[in-house]
Amino acid sequence: MKKVFRIILFIMALAIGGWLGTIFLAGFEPLKMLAFFAVCGVLGVVFHQIDKRITKDK
Repeated sequence: MKKVFRIILFIMALAIGGWLGTIFLAGFEPLKMLAFFAVCGVLGVVFHQIDKRITKDK
């Protein structure tokens, strides 16, 4: 079951990253690019914490 949750998490991360990319990277604007990198960094930490909870051995 852990594998299924990890695959769902991966698909969610790709979908959210793609959606954010369409919003922030539509044109070449440095501030939007910095915001995209910042949001991706924060979401990377969030997804990593979720992944750690999924794979945690009980």
